[in-house]
Formats: sequence, C-alpha cells, structure tokens
Amino acid sequence: MNKLSVQNLVRNYSIETTVPQAERVERFSDIVPAATRLYIAHIPGTNPQDTAKLAARLRNEGMEPVPHVVGRRIASLAALDEILARLSGEAGVTQVLVVAGDNATPEGALTSGLEIIESGLLEKYNIRTIGVAGHPEGHKEVADPILRDALKRKNAYAERTGANVYVVTQFAFSADPVIAWERSHSADIGKLPVTVGLPGLATAKTLLKYAMDCGVGASLTAFSKRYASLTKLLTVSAPDDSIVALARYKETTPESHFNALHFFPFGGFKKTADWANKVVAGNFELTDDGGLKVE
Repeated sequence: MNKLSVQNLVRNYSIETTVPQAERVERFSDIVPAATRLYIAHIPGTNPQDTAKLAARLRNEGMEPVPHVVGRRIASLAALDEILARLSGEAGVTQVLVVAGDNATPEGALTSGLEIIESGLLEKYNIRTIGVAGHPEGHKEVADPILRDALKRKNAYAERTGANVYVVTQFAFSADPVIAWERSHSADIGKLPVTVGLPGLATAKTLLKYAMDCGVGASLTAFSKRYASLTKLLTVSAPDDSIVALARYKETTPESHFNALHFFPFGGFKKTADWANKVVAGNFELTDDGGLKVE
C-alpha cells in the first residue's frame, strides 16, 4: 500500500464541534480547510438559537455547517419545523445529520430519526444532503433488526426523493468491526455511501470515558487491554492503525462504500485537525506495525 491511498481516504474528512467548544475557537478557517463539513453536535442544554448562530458563523468562515437534528430531543413536528426554518433561514443550512439520540426517554413526541426524514420537512427547507447513523458495534438501546430495517427505509427514502443520503458510523477503536459490519449489512446499507467515524487524538483515559458513555462494543475491549496500565492511560492515542487498515481494505475492495472519515475530537479540535491536515499533506510515513508516523 502507498501513502496516496491513506491521503485520499483522509482528504475530505469532516470533524465536529459543540456550541461551548466553538466559543474557544477564534476562527475555524485558520484550523481546517475551506468547505470542510463541520458538524455541530447536539449536547444537553444546547438550544436551537445557539445552534443556528454557530451554523451562521461557520458559513461566514467558509465552512459547511452540518447540525445534528436529534429526534428524541425534539418536542414535536411543529418544533422541528421551527428548528429547520431557523437553520435554513439564518445560516443557509443544506446538510444535517439526523439521528434518534440516545435518550432512554424521549423529550417529546418524536422517537426516531426516521420520523424526521419521513416528515417532509427536510424537503420543505431544501435540505437534501442528509447524514444518518450507522452502528457497526450495535446500539445500546436498539436491537439490530430494527437498525437494519431503518437503513433499508432510509435507502428507500433516498431512491424515492433523490436526496443525497449517506451513513455516518459511530466511532470505533479499530477498523475490524466497521469492515465486518459493511460486509454483514451490505444489503441494508444498499447504495448509501459510508463515512467512517473515528476518535481523534486524545489520551487513552479520555477516549475510554467517552467510549463507555457511548456504548462502543468489541473494539473498546481491545483498546482497553492495550492501555491497561495507569502510565499508558496518559498516552495520546491516534487512529492511525484504523486509517491504514481502512485504506488497505478500500484498495482491495473496490465495491466498498467507505468514502470519507469523520473525526470525533474528544481530546481537542485543533489537535485532531492539525494531525489530519498533516496526513492529507503527506507529512507522514507508513510504519512496519501498520500505523503512521506523522511529522
């Protein structure tokens, strides 16, 4: 495998921030390339006004804002209508990530991302690029047959409406479960492109905390064993071995739907973006153990 395969996989990466985190960033355009898809994660306490304000800021800085729209945190379709009107009208949002959310108890009448997608409101506001969730290691609240059915219905929606629907996977600590998921769920994924979610640079201790909160499965077990000692918990981990494995898989599996990476910057936005930018620029070497040595 050559370096170009790795660069091509990382080249159009996306990354995310939150309203509180964004307040600590002077200019996103100084950190990531123009037109980067910058997701606005919805954390508890975030209100639609602040999300729209941040989306408008990102648009003005030359980014492509992609707000999360979380079904279980929206009171009703009327409330969803107001949220989309604000995002579209104030920030020119044309892309969103639609997810159900991991609330055990919905805050309102909506319980799934499908209710949002099938409501007709995304079409009303000309939001025609729609990310949907993929769960290579399962979902702690939803059984696999339900997840499979949801993917099939999202494929049907894309075919029926012509919308640009794609899958964004939950983050995993290795490429293995993601590759296995694509192979075992190929009929459910259908024609949808897949953006693979990976954790950005952070200490092992930080990553383990987020992984336990998010219910990441088998790859967490392997990661935990690798960083079992207290000393290693403070080591900064990078997703280099996962990226190399995914790039190698794409080389040998041209039918794969993996077409981009999304970084969850648990250890800091700038740290992860700087690292990804160096990989895109080719400022790295492939190592004998299947990783990257970034300059």
